[in-house]
Amino acid sequence: MFERVFKKIYKSKSKLNIRAKLFCIVAAAVLLLPGCGSIETSENLIQGQWQHVTPESFSMENEAVLDYEIPKMNPGILVDRNGYSSNEIVTAFIYSGKLPEEYILLDTEGNEVLRCRAGEAILKKDEGKFFARLCIPESVADGEYSISGGEIGNSFSFRVSDTFYRDKYWKLIEDECEKIKLGDADVWEVFSVLYSYERYKEVLFAEKDDAPDVLDAVGEWISLSDIDSFSAEEKYVYIALLSRFGYNYKSVQEKLATECIQKASAVYKEAQSTRMGESDEERNARFLAIEELYRTSGSSSYAKEILNMGEYLTGDDDLYDSGYILYGAMGYMTTRSYVDRNLCDKLMENLLFRCRDLNDNKKLISISNDPGEDGEQMLKYAQQFAAMNYILDGYEYNEQILNIVHYLSGRNTGAVCYEFEKKNPADAVAIYAWLAWLENNGKLDPSAPVIWNYSW
Repeated sequence: MFERVFKKIYKSKSKLNIRAKLFCIVAAAVLLLPGCGSIETSENLIQGQWQHVTPESFSMENEAVLDYEIPKMNPGILVDRNGYSSNEIVTAFIYSGKLPEEYILLDTEGNEVLRCRAGEAILKKDEGKFFARLCIPESVADGEYSISGGEIGNSFSFRVSDTFYRDKYWKLIEDECEKIKLGDADVWEVFSVLYSYERYKEVLFAEKDDAPDVLDAVGEWISLSDIDSFSAEEKYVYIALLSRFGYNYKSVQEKLATECIQKASAVYKEAQSTRMGESDEERNARFLAIEELYRTSGSSSYAKEILNMGEYLTGDDDLYDSGYILYGAMGYMTTRSYVDRNLCDKLMENLLFRCRDLNDNKKLISISNDPGEDGEQMLKYAQQFAAMNYILDGYEYNEQILNIVHYLSGRNTGAVCYEFEKKNPADAVAIYAWLAWLENNGKLDPSAPVIWNYSW
């Protein structure tokens, strides 16, 4: 009977039977559902399964179920999302399944500023995507821009300025000085701010009328600090800070400077009298403390302690990953006091070998979706390049520092901005101070050769 009714309704061409057709299809599907290898009769359904069915079984969810993820869409043109100095070559990376023949530089209104051809070698092709570089061949005026690649879309916007790195450094140093005055900065941050101030003050601070008073901020932090709350490692950094502050503060107030140097010596003696053993980081921090004490006082006892650590200091160039060792070695190699020539040569040799090793692609940059995985290590590499270049000027090291900063600021396959100014302010102070110094001295010359060394 059901079969005849279904056929009659289904073959009918009447529009009124559309709903009836749908009903027949659904009803047939229900009746033909298999249950344990057989078809249930309507009687069995009523007496068996359906007697447990309640109205709630057919109700909809009270709230929408959103247990799925929307795929992340990254731009095909990767740029430093913070920006570039107009004194350098503005360079982007292309990460896409296609390579357009030309690219357009756009202003904030979407107007064309410049057309340029790719014309660059492909760095890599992996998983169906090209990885290539794009250099803007001409100097770009100050402003906000983005790059369009036609079918592959636009990049994020970025800023170009002839004082880009100086602006970044000044903003960072002003924020850090506020933190220092409020007592919110740790001792390593304070030391790093003072270190960058001493190294670059003649250029970066002399030309700015409203420069923050770094020495006053550091002096205030010292006066508010509680040495009893410091760990053994932090005490050594505190000793180094007191010594360097006294060295710089002599021209401002000699009495206070002398008191700081004397306090540094007293705290060191106390730390040595209670030292039972030490971790590697404590030992590294102790070297920094001894070096700063020697640099300030010229005492032969500190010179002997440094020599006694010579075998440890020159045993492995990986030690330069420690900021304590890097700053301590730099201080020792550039001090006006007498130094051991053999130790200086070995420290210099290790640093040079380290930077050449990094520059030859063995350990530098791996392009990943998240700079957080290796961002902190890369900042250490940048500091080592800056230290090496401070002693032996070489454009390829400057270029590698720029590579690292741009990579961490969005020029990676995930277009992720690592924001190392917030995560690693001590490293950021040193790196942006160096880049600001290069910018100020015209050493980010766009006509200089571009070095691209990436390890895959």
